[in-house]
Amino acid sequence: MELMLGHKEALQRCQKAGGAILSIMDEMENVFVWEHMQSTEGQSGGAWLGMNFNPKGGTLVWHDNTAVNYSNWGPPGLGPSMLSHNSCYWIQSSSGLWRPGGCTNITMGVVCKLPQVKEGSFSSSALQENTTALVVVVLAALALLVLLAVAALLYKRRRNPDRGAFESARYSRSSSGPGEVAEKNILVSDMEMNEQQD
Repeated sequence: MELMLGHKEALQRCQKAGGAILSIMDEMENVFVWEHMQSTEGQSGGAWLGMNFNPKGGTLVWHDNTAVNYSNWGPPGLGPSMLSHNSCYWIQSSSGLWRPGGCTNITMGVVCKLPQVKEGSFSSSALQENTTALVVVVLAALALLVLLAVAALLYKRRRNPDRGAFESARYSRSSSGPGEVAEKNILVSDMEMNEQQD
C-alpha cells in the first residue's frame, strides 16, 4: 500500500484497474486484509473502505449497494453524527478496526478488489498480447537457428581435413603435373647459381 490518495481518487483508481474499492464482508476477510496491511511496509494509516451512507434507508451500503452486514468499528463505535453522505470510512492498519473520517484525508492507502478471473477464460486483448508475444518468440528462435546454421557451415568449411589452409583443387601438393616439375627444377637451379656466385 505505497499509494496514498483521497477517497474519491482511490475510487477512480480502482475503477481504472477494473475493480472496486475495498469491501469487507466478514471477519475472516477483515483479518485477511489487516494481515496483508501489516505485511506491507507503507506509510499509510489505513486503507479506504468502499462504503457510503444511504440517506433513504439511513444505513451504510457498499459501493455495489449491498448492505453492510458485518462491521468492525473501533471505540467509541459509529454514532449517528458520523453517518452522513459526506463521510468516508477506512480500516486502520495498526489494529484492523474501522474508523470514520474525512474523505480528503490523503494518508490512507488504496486496496482494490478485482473480479476473479475464471480459469480458461481469456479476453480478446489478452489473447492479442499473447499472440504478439508468441510471434516475437518464434521469430527470434528462427533467427537464432539461421545464425547457428551459418556458423556451423562456416566452421565445417574451415575444419575440412582433406585440404590445407592454402590448398585448393587447383594448387594441390599431392598432384604435380609436368609443368610443376619443370618450375621446381628452375627454382632449384637458380638457387644453386646464386650460391656459387657468393
